[in-house]
Amino acid sequence: MKWGKKTIISLLAVSLLLPLAAGTEAMASSDDLALVANEDGMFDSIPTVYEVESTYKNLGDFGTLNHAEDLFVDSQDQLYIADTGNNRILKLSPDGTVLAEYTEGYGVKFKGPKGVYVHPDGTIWVADTGNYRIVRLNQDGTDNEVYYKPESNLLEESFTFAPEKIYVSQTGYIYVLKGSNLMLMDAKNEFRGYLGAATVPFSLKRFFIRTFGTRSQKERTVKQEPSAYTNFMIASDGMAYGILANETTGQIRKLNSVGTNTYPELPYGFSITLDDTNFSVVKFSDINVMDNGIITLADQNTGLIYQYDQDGDLLAMFGGSGSVKGTYSSPNSIVSDSAGRLYILDYSTNTVTVLSPTRFIQLIHQAVALYDVGRYEESKDYWQQVLAIDSNYALAHSGYAKVLYKEGRYQESVAEYMLGNDKEGYSQSFAEYRHELFRQYFGWIVLAIVVVCGALWIVFVKVKAWSDKTAHKLEMGGWLK
Repeated sequence: MKWGKKTIISLLAVSLLLPLAAGTEAMASSDDLALVANEDGMFDSIPTVYEVESTYKNLGDFGTLNHAEDLFVDSQDQLYIADTGNNRILKLSPDGTVLAEYTEGYGVKFKGPKGVYVHPDGTIWVADTGNYRIVRLNQDGTDNEVYYKPESNLLEESFTFAPEKIYVSQTGYIYVLKGSNLMLMDAKNEFRGYLGAATVPFSLKRFFIRTFGTRSQKERTVKQEPSAYTNFMIASDGMAYGILANETTGQIRKLNSVGTNTYPELPYGFSITLDDTNFSVVKFSDINVMDNGIITLADQNTGLIYQYDQDGDLLAMFGGSGSVKGTYSSPNSIVSDSAGRLYILDYSTNTVTVLSPTRFIQLIHQAVALYDVGRYEESKDYWQQVLAIDSNYALAHSGYAKVLYKEGRYQESVAEYMLGNDKEGYSQSFAEYRHELFRQYFGWIVLAIVVVCGALWIVFVKVKAWSDKTAHKLEMGGWLK
């Protein structure tokens, strides 16, 4: 079931997710606020999915953050923060203690670093945006390597190399977000091209101007660029996941090695409104992909946090815009650790919020992950546990129905799809159930058809004989003269 198929504008959503009206002192947090969308275009509440475990704001001797731009969690669950306004990179332990501060590379102070990445070998990669370079450091802060603008005839002279986000793939390629471009470099500082540019839609008006317009009209026609990437990451599956800006559908991109998107191109997120003049559209600021394939996104405009599976199904959304615990003013970076905790960076409040998953969302994640790798029987048990907590969670009914369908239990699958209000799945299962009934009773059906046809033939013969006999009598009696 594709919950992401609809863009919904709902006053109900705002009243549930944005608990900031005057007089709400009793509501100290929004931990208990979690929703999913239903097929009727509204939202259903679900049990709590994440709880606020802690927040990092005052870092003691290291002061506070200053419009930090990026987070990264390494294999040891240590948190790295690109503290952009303070021109530094911070390394924190899982409990929030600052372990190290990195402020320079190759004898030059960092200037507005917007991205940080830690390689499995322990080296720290810094997108030193203001100095137009990438710096690679060892864990002790000593220099390892530095990268500047690649020398390439494919790059224009006016091209400014100001990296904002950085990742290194398993093959050693360096993925760099610079402005709207997602570009590739190799370890030798050579340009390897751009990745996954969105398709520019055809414009008939632009075509006619380009074909028949005057020189002045052509010059005034602004060159149409593909949608820009706002953020990206390389997941454990080796795929590059990115977010497209200024799009109403297909905002989530899952790019293979040749840059082809393999993620469902559906509308994701919900635009909401408080009144006739205050309207917030979706603006995803960051994307995180856990090892189990669960995708989490932060919406900078509404403060909402969304979770999707690999099929584009919405698992839950929570948070909202605000300043109370569990809400966010301007979330701009989100990462996860090995325990499934989420770390959300709020650009406006200079705060990192740590969220712990509840049993409910953990069961959902396990069910989805098991099903995705073909372990259907095991996933069924987790879906049943989810339904034991919330019997109205539609996606659990749909997920359970998928397992029953795989097992060939079509009648039961039909019933579960109906409970999940999954029309597409219901139709598919019902078709199989109908075929199964036909196959099961084929012999009896054929026999019934033969008997009915035989009976009809006998009736036809008898009626014809009677009519012929009656006509003969009438003729002999002179009735037909």
